Amino acid sequence: MQEEAETQQEKDWSVLYDRVSTLMRSFGVENAFRKGDFWVRDENWGSRRQEIEIQNLSLLRPHVVATLRTGLHDYPDWEIWVRVDAPGKEDEWPGMGLIIHKDGILDELQRKYLPEEFRNLRYDDSRRLFDKD
Repeated sequence: MQEEAETQQEKDWSVLYDRVSTLMRSFGVENAFRKGDFWVRDENWGSRRQEIEIQNLSLLRPHVVATLRTGLHDYPDWEIWVRVDAPGKEDEWPGMGLIIHKDGILDELQRKYLPEEFRNLRYDDSRRLFDKD
């Protein structure tokens, strides 16, 4: 039974990895070495999540996040972690991002660190972790 569950997780992970990668490539260039807009992590650690590192902050815009959320429509137990990985800010900004579920978004962006144009981003069905930043 354990092997069957792992096999299903691996199948689901692969399907979602392809789906998330395709969705993200419609918005930008993928590159794992910070020479693009984002990177969809290609390591399956056995969890029910996909992880994206965002280098281009424009990919935090609500329409991009809403598109990612639609990718989970038939995977209600999965989530997409979106982490900010802005080049040059590694030592200045704390870890922050979004956790996207089919039914909502946990908003962990610390807006006081973001450029002014990104401080007022709001997402449907979201709950902000840092309300006073």
